[in-house]
Amino acid sequence: MTKWKVAFFLLLFAVIAAVGTLLALLFLPSDVEKPAMREIEGETAFHVTSSKAELNKLVSYYLEKESGSAPFDYDVYIGNEVELYGSIPVFSTDIDYHMTFEPEALQNGNIVLRQEGLRVGLLEVPASYVLKTAENTGAFPDWVRVVPNEELIYVSLADMELDNGMRVKAESFNLEKDDIQFAVLLPEKEAQ
Repeated sequence: MTKWKVAFFLLLFAVIAAVGTLLALLFLPSDVEKPAMREIEGETAFHVTSSKAELNKLVSYYLEKESGSAPFDYDVYIGNEVELYGSIPVFSTDIDYHMTFEPEALQNGNIVLRQEGLRVGLLEVPASYVLKTAENTGAFPDWVRVVPNEELIYVSLADMELDNGMRVKAESFNLEKDDIQFAVLLPEKEAQ
C-alpha cells in the first residue's frame, strides 16, 4: 500500500469516527432534568392594575359589544365616581338623565354601584324609576343586575364571560386614589 492510500483510509476513519461520535452525543439522553411544576393551591391569578382612563376604554368596548340592539341608550364614564348618562322614554319622547354611583369592590370580587345622585332634565324623578326602566328594557348585559328598590347596580364580574374562559375579580376599586385592581383568573383546567 502506498502512503496515499494509508493517509486516505486514516482520514476516512477519522471522519467516520467524528460523525459517529457527534451522532452518539446528539442522540444520547441528556443528564439535565426538567424542573417539576409546583402545584399551586386554589386558583391561578394575574393581578392587573388599571387607571380610570384605561377602565373607561374597557367599559366603552364592552358596552359597544354587549348592548348592540338594546332599546335603552346609555354611556358610562368613570371619573371620581361612576357616571351613567342616557335617555329614558317618557310619554313618547326621550328625556336625558345623569346618574352618579359610588363603586365598592365586594369580597367575592364583584362590584356594587350605589346610586348617589340623579338629574333628569328639569323633572324630579325617583332614581328607582330610572333604574326600573333600565332593568325592564334589558339594556344591560346579563352579568349586570339592576336593583331599583335599593337604588344600586350589581356588576357580577364572576358571570362576565370572556372569550378565552378566563374570569375577572375586582380586588380594589378606589376611584379617588385611582387605585383600580383586578385579578384575572385562569380557567381551572388550564391552570393545572
